[in-house]
Amino acid sequence: MKTRTVSSATELDALVQSVTASATKALAQISNLGSDGLRAIWSMKFEPVGCDPLDSESPLNLIEQLNQSFTYIASARATEILIARHPKLAPFTLNLGTVGGSDIESKAGVGVAAEVFAAVNTSNNRKLAKDIAKVAATAARFKYVFFMCPGYEAGHQPKLSRSGVEVWSVGATL
Repeated sequence: MKTRTVSSATELDALVQSVTASATKALAQISNLGSDGLRAIWSMKFEPVGCDPLDSESPLNLIEQLNQSFTYIASARATEILIARHPKLAPFTLNLGTVGGSDIESKAGVGVAAEVFAAVNTSNNRKLAKDIAKVAATAARFKYVFFMCPGYEAGHQPKLSRSGVEVWSVGATL
């Protein structure tokens, strides 16, 4: 299931532990790919060399695992921030993967709506602009976009915030 309801750091730690376990399993599988570089990276993209970040028993291609893993880590960090800023709006629902709705939302009325992404650059595919527009269109009282991206220290990014949406970096390192 790609939806999680969380209200504590302990629940977020469990999510991160699942991602870590899947990463460890994928690393072991990568070591068995052999020494033909092109064949190895072909396998990483097109074969189930990796596994679902939330279920290490569910095969997945490594590229998808990479993309999902860091978005899930960013989502956990974003939820930590939301719990600290809006404890009375917990629990928060994390819609991971292709689940509809905001990536993170609170069920307490129209409390929080947040989008989350991990990317090499905040302007890749206009992701930041698209996420700001998506969150701005919600009825939520508190609107956020969180991202993990090299070159940004963790914290509020007022220069990137607009349209009533606060933009935050969750940090660029593990």
